[in-house]
Amino acid sequence: MKRVRLLLAVVVASFSLATPSTSHAAVTKTLTFQAEGWADNWFALYINGKKVGEDSVPITTTKSFNSTKIKFSASYPFTVGVVLKDYVENRSGLEYIGQPNQQIGDGGFALQIRELGSGKIVAVSNHLWKSLVIDKAPLNPECVSSSNPLVDCKSRSIATPSTWATSTFNDSKWIYASEFTAEQVGVKEGYFDISWSPAAKLIWGGDLKLDNTILMRSAVTGLLSFTESKTLKVKSDSVSSSGVLDRSVTCDGAGLSPQVSWDGFPAETKSFYVTMDTVPGPLRPGEVASPDHSYFNLFAIPVTTRSLESGKLSPGVVGLNFKSKTPGYEPPCSQGPGAKNYTITVYALSFIPNLAPGDATQSNLIKAIDGKILAQGKLVTTYSRA
Repeated sequence: MKRVRLLLAVVVASFSLATPSTSHAAVTKTLTFQAEGWADNWFALYINGKKVGEDSVPITTTKSFNSTKIKFSASYPFTVGVVLKDYVENRSGLEYIGQPNQQIGDGGFALQIRELGSGKIVAVSNHLWKSLVIDKAPLNPECVSSSNPLVDCKSRSIATPSTWATSTFNDSKWIYASEFTAEQVGVKEGYFDISWSPAAKLIWGGDLKLDNTILMRSAVTGLLSFTESKTLKVKSDSVSSSGVLDRSVTCDGAGLSPQVSWDGFPAETKSFYVTMDTVPGPLRPGEVASPDHSYFNLFAIPVTTRSLESGKLSPGVVGLNFKSKTPGYEPPCSQGPGAKNYTITVYALSFIPNLAPGDATQSNLIKAIDGKILAQGKLVTTYSRA
């Protein structure tokens, strides 16, 4: 009689969130975990698509800065999903409406998960988490001084995917989360009540102020790499000291691609990928939403390169932008007046992507570099059309 060895997988317990096994599946062990989180202002936690807890202070509470601990059980591997919300009074994206301190609020979130049995930390928030911005406002930040922001402030919302928190959901079109320092977030009460792992980072969407509702996802295997993620220093001569994009880079000027330079990349870097994008405003009649809104994508940039000249997308391979079917640069040409945000991102990669220029959309490139990003850096700029 043959002996059958059952492979025991290390996992989590209290109520099981793992998929029921068949008689031929490997036996899994359920373990108890504790999620330790801090948010400005609120979060809800999902494991394998099921909500297991939320911030103990309601989102309707102003200045709700506190840490929250949530116990749950699951089996490795499991998927963590988080809903993040900044405090906003309505779709204008403003806080303290009608008061002297009426403002655009900011956000920030950190999470770590530990096995209660062993005490070891098995998951942390960092730049490898996938993110999707659901609500963004105001798209015209100058409305912050409006006496009627619900009318004057523009916003953008998309539907929440029904199965976004499940382990089988395809998040390949989602972008990576952005890491921020404690100083950038302005951490407050509650954050210091948690003994944070050095690997746990404060994360949010690409814009701390304008991104108001965000979905985040990450897979947990039980093996946590404590390799420190690194942030590139990104600068541009095409951006003023106050963060304004030069007119020459837009359709109001010469339409030149921006000058970009970077520093601080890991020694293992094999190539760079540089892109510039924005979150578009409301669609014009007849327009169809695009999965990305990038103005250029330059990849397979040699590791010896430290900068790109204005008006010159080289060295490297030029991919597609959001508008043209021909690889190249499409200058920003926003709909109407008002300040818009434009983000330049530089990725240091552990490999050299091999995509045909005609296939190199931002979405395809983000999918290709998944899991191969050694470091990244962002430069957020603004521009107002006359």
